[in-house]
Amino acid sequence: MELEVKLFEGKRDYFIFFALLSLIFLVNLTLKYNTYKNLTSKPVNTIYATVINQYQKTKHDKNYTVLKLRSDDGYIFYTTSKEDLKNLMYDRLRLKIVTKKIEFLDLFKGFYAPTFYLEVMQKDKLKEKILNFITSQHKDNLTKELFSALFLAKPISKELRKKVSNLGISHLIAISGFHLGVLFFILYTLLKYPYRFFQDRFFPYRNRRFDLTVFIIAILFFYLYLLGFVPSLVRSYVMLIVGFVLYDRFVKIVSFEVLAVAILLILAFIPSFFFSIGFWFSVSGVFFIYLFLNYFSHLKEWQIVLFLNLWVYIMMLPIIHYIFPKFTFLQFLSPLLSIAFILFYPLELFLHLVGMGGVLDEWILKLFDLKSNSYFISTPLWFLVGFLLLSLFFALKKENIK
Repeated sequence: MELEVKLFEGKRDYFIFFALLSLIFLVNLTLKYNTYKNLTSKPVNTIYATVINQYQKTKHDKNYTVLKLRSDDGYIFYTTSKEDLKNLMYDRLRLKIVTKKIEFLDLFKGFYAPTFYLEVMQKDKLKEKILNFITSQHKDNLTKELFSALFLAKPISKELRKKVSNLGISHLIAISGFHLGVLFFILYTLLKYPYRFFQDRFFPYRNRRFDLTVFIIAILFFYLYLLGFVPSLVRSYVMLIVGFVLYDRFVKIVSFEVLAVAILLILAFIPSFFFSIGFWFSVSGVFFIYLFLNYFSHLKEWQIVLFLNLWVYIMMLPIIHYIFPKFTFLQFLSPLLSIAFILFYPLELFLHLVGMGGVLDEWILKLFDLKSNSYFISTPLWFLVGFLLLSLFFALKKENIK
């Protein structure tokens, strides 16, 4: 019989956990409020921020530039300029911001604020070099955008967003837990044999799995930092750490209790993720994966791979169509493309590392060029609430089965 330890032994453990969580949340809330008071202490304040997206918009036949920025204090905001600005991606700017209409909650949700006096301070040279290395391997702007998004979480244009939405593969483009899992597997495979060589000769007493996991977690943290702590990726990273810690203590990992703990930890440390749609999409996807595995883990591995993707696609439809009502028949390809992506992502990662990232561009563009009529199917609120409550009921029912 396999040894299995409970995550919480009793009410006392629950109380301690939630007390610590509440303390962490209050500390972060206080820090955020101090940031807000400092920001709004003057009607016009000088701040430093990094450009994380830049694009053109047209209104009343007039063009203007939109900048999405992340301040040095961590909040996200937008500003616009009537000037045709040069490429400022990843530049760190010094700018004056009008703070009159900024509310405390805006620091969590993101906000728009007029700015002036933009001064370029420095560029993230490492990220810029990696981006140039990726884009130089492609001739078409769509594939340049695609792989910049896949590897560096760079926001995509309206045109590419429309194409991936038509195919129902937006979840594959947005970096998430799957991408992190693939990177972990690749790094573990590459490091396992060199480590074994030195371990057998110099430190045979060490736990290879533990050491490699800790080292890879450190590497992945740098990757998160490089990408700017994307919400869906942070959720996956925290779950990786929680899973690693609990696995060594014989706690069941595929558990809704563990998922809830990871979510609460993230929201306590980064309250702004509460307002992130990408974060909640990511959480929903993991929830339905756990629901499937809790009920159908007895299936063979190839059956799990096949039916899991179909299951997640179907179960996510009510949630996706509540926010994004557009539907095309091409979206039925989504489960198959998700399975193919398991091979496609590591293959493209390897091809880009050796400078051959454009090999499959022709086929990718043909896939993007597939046409289909679009329809608007919106999930009613009452149906969404009922669907989520029913899903939660079956999750709790299975969780309580001994």
